Amino acid sequence: MANTRNQLSELFTPIYDEFMFMGFAEEKQVGPQIFDIKDDNTKEYKTDGISGSGEWELATELSSGGYEDLVLGYPKTITPLKYWKKIEVSFEASEQEEYAILKSKITNAKQIGAGGRVKVERLMAATIYGGFTATGPDGEYLFDPDHPKNREETGIVYDNLLEGPLSHDNLELAEKQISDNHYDMKGLPILAAENPVIAYPPALKGRAERIFGDRAQYMPFEQTNSAPGTRSENEINRFAGQYNPIMWRLLSAKEGGSDTAWYIIYKELGFLKGVYNKRPSFDNWIDKDIEAYIFKGSLMFACGAIDHRCGFASTGL
Repeated sequence: MANTRNQLSELFTPIYDEFMFMGFAEEKQVGPQIFDIKDDNTKEYKTDGISGSGEWELATELSSGGYEDLVLGYPKTITPLKYWKKIEVSFEASEQEEYAILKSKITNAKQIGAGGRVKVERLMAATIYGGFTATGPDGEYLFDPDHPKNREETGIVYDNLLEGPLSHDNLELAEKQISDNHYDMKGLPILAAENPVIAYPPALKGRAERIFGDRAQYMPFEQTNSAPGTRSENEINRFAGQYNPIMWRLLSAKEGGSDTAWYIIYKELGFLKGVYNKRPSFDNWIDKDIEAYIFKGSLMFACGAIDHRCGFASTGL
């Protein structure tokens, strides 16, 4: 029995749904390893921090007091936008080259899914590398030397802009700077994970592998104070296991970022948000007016940094 055009479209639908999601996951996503991903069905995802009570103070017998006002942070609104891609296949094409068009539909469905994945990844990568030039909720660049402690104590500032190229020496300086500047709105030290993400572009892959490998390796002289030949192949690298190194090609200059910048991110703090109003989905219908099968992939997503305490970064220059 011959299938009608409508039956063919319905028959193909489960295949296309599967291929759409295969396309979306065909390459491992990096963004969710750095961003806190949320599902939210409101028009705008709004956040605002509120401080803790600060350090406790000494109380004497029969004394009163000990009260403290909480401090609000800086508000941030993330508004998911719709992204989509469509393809259409005419009845004539389906009738005349049924097998060939089936193959092309599957290919296009995979391409729709891959395109959705790349869109979401690029939006998240742009939030990271754009942190040197885009302002955050406190009015300063995301990575900047003058972040106010809170709304009320603006004279006290913290610095999350690191200096220099990625190297052993500069990473040691970064750890000192993080220790001196990673405080909450009440001035309490932030006890973040001991192995934060350190993200970098492909151009820094070799350098990163030398820094974070289990064994110390010889490095070019300009990257270390050690003379060539003095570093033992069996010397244990003190940075091994201290960071979660992630190479992300979407941070590269080719993608709009930088081939020298590097980033230390504390994902568990949840200050980098990725918000889905609608997860990737795939649909199809028949347009009888133009006599074509229509296939569509769509999603709604946005991302942003809600607090500069998400991490530290250097331009690498």
